[in-house]
Amino acid sequence: MYKYATAIGIDVGRTGINYGIVRQDGEVLWRNRIRYSRQRNKTAVLRKLFDVVDDVLAYAAEQEINPLCIGIGTPGFIDLKSGFVRGAALLIRDWRDIPLAHLVYEKTALPVFVDNDATLYGYAEWMFGAARNVDDMIFIALRTGIGGAIVINRRLYRGANNASGEFGQMTINFSGPRSKWGGKGCLESYASSQALIERYNRRVKKEGEEEMTVTATLPVFERFHAGEPAAVEAVKENARFVGIGLGNLVNIFAPKLIVVGGGMALAGEEYIAMIREATLENSMSVCHEHLEVVAAELGHEAGFIGAGHFALAMLDGKTP
Repeated sequence: MYKYATAIGIDVGRTGINYGIVRQDGEVLWRNRIRYSRQRNKTAVLRKLFDVVDDVLAYAAEQEINPLCIGIGTPGFIDLKSGFVRGAALLIRDWRDIPLAHLVYEKTALPVFVDNDATLYGYAEWMFGAARNVDDMIFIALRTGIGGAIVINRRLYRGANNASGEFGQMTINFSGPRSKWGGKGCLESYASSQALIERYNRRVKKEGEEEMTVTATLPVFERFHAGEPAAVEAVKENARFVGIGLGNLVNIFAPKLIVVGGGMALAGEEYIAMIREATLENSMSVCHEHLEVVAAELGHEAGFIGAGHFALAMLDGKTP
């Protein structure tokens, strides 16, 4: 396909939608973001999604850009052939049983392709970010839920039913709490952003400073960098759990590269270094002999960049 071909890329997140116009060579021609209101159910999110489509098509017409297709990344399990969202998503109620590609096609008459959001984050990092030119890699998205992507011999590994990459459901403690999705003692229960927040608040409460209770990871990492003991302990413990999960993946796949993405990966190199150390400690030396563990490079744009390029590849008959 011609390298200047363009697509609309849409990343349906848990708190809002990132979207833009993406070229075949990965260049972002335009970007925008809208946040959801308090209501986060299927009807409300679809309404926002249609607003996004109207917005980006209006901009494209104004700038005389002719996108060939639309790519959408969304939480949940996706039927790749039909673009049907089977379910489900943290923080978006009833996000299941949605003929998403068909609904957007009806509105736009453009070809529409849908895939899992974490898969497309990893795809973007592999094509244009921290993992470009790498044959084998693991991408992990650290956020409210933990997902990821696997590249083997320069191909995305999708597994049966396009359901691979659910790293957050990996069991790391048989006696641990049960996750929302049913996994008992799973990585997500220990290493997600919500787990970090809860761990920090417990430590603060234990020290009798309840007024410092936080509801987001950013204040925790800010206090970590400032050297606050409760934050330092909480972040170190979080990094150890992430490393346990990644160590399991290293022992199974022996990748050359692990890319750490998602909102928590923006915390800085000190945090990534702690994850790197814990990953090496929890994997066999022969499996991690040439391993690098690095932060993602594309930040919050990875989702819609991956979605747009994925759509162009699918339109060209090449399933990534």
